Order: sequence, then structure tokens, then C-alpha cells
Amino acid sequence: MRIWNGYGSEHSMDLVLIGQFQTVTGAKAAEERMEALKALAEDAWSDDDWQSPGERMPRELGEALAEMKAYDMGRYDVDVFALDHTVTRTGEAVRIWTDESDVQGFLKALLHYGAKVEIFSRHKWDEDTITRTDASTRSDSGSD
Repeated sequence: MRIWNGYGSEHSMDLVLIGQFQTVTGAKAAEERMEALKALAEDAWSDDDWQSPGERMPRELGEALAEMKAYDMGRYDVDVFALDHTVTRTGEAVRIWTDESDVQGFLKALLHYGAKVEIFSRHKWDEDTITRTDASTRSDSGSD
């Protein structure tokens, strides 16, 4: 029998990012950018991408980002949009829910349109950013 021991960071981060914009127009533009990045990421995603982390950004992906004028985005910023996440917009606010710890791509998309960004873990905070009453009893919530 073989027993595998290893380290992994694939536990649920259960993060919420909130981008607060000065106008609805800015929020809509950020939402649309994230939808476009999701479509781009899903088209470019390959199950074996994680096996070759040194690989350069594919030419097609670079061209698509240039067309979007997303000059600050890299391959790994786009990859996060292929992973499970949810984006919603209410007025001037855009909310993103993700279990990933790598949120750089989301941040760049929000900041590009001038958002003030708040990030929190739902392990400790509820949707209204109030401390959860059950947070101290949760085993996956980290140290207190």
C-alpha cells in the first residue's frame, strides 16, 4: 500500500470581493470586462496548463488582451476567470465570490475601472461584512 503525503492549498478560501464604483457605468464596464475575460479564459484553458507553469502566454491570448486594452493582465490573471466564481452587480457595486486565493485578475479588472475594493473571507464575516457569530467554532476558519 502506498500512502501519499503532501501539501496543498486547495481548501476553500470562500472569499468575497466587493468593488464599489462612483457610477453605475463604471460597475457595468467592470462586469462586462469580467464576462469577456471569463469567455477568453474558458477558450484558452487547458487541463494540462498547470503542468507547464513556465509556458509563455499564448499569442492568441496576448492579442485578445491587447484588443481589450487589458495591458496589465497576464496569463495567470486570466486563468483565474476559468475557475469557479460568481460575479454579480447591484447598482455601483460588483461582488465576486470565489474559493481561490489567487484574486489578482479580479483585482485588476475592478481597479481598472476605478473601484474601491474590499476583500473578506466568509469564514469570519457574513455578506454584510459583520463578524459571524459562529466564526470561532468553525474549524476551517484559521487562527483567532
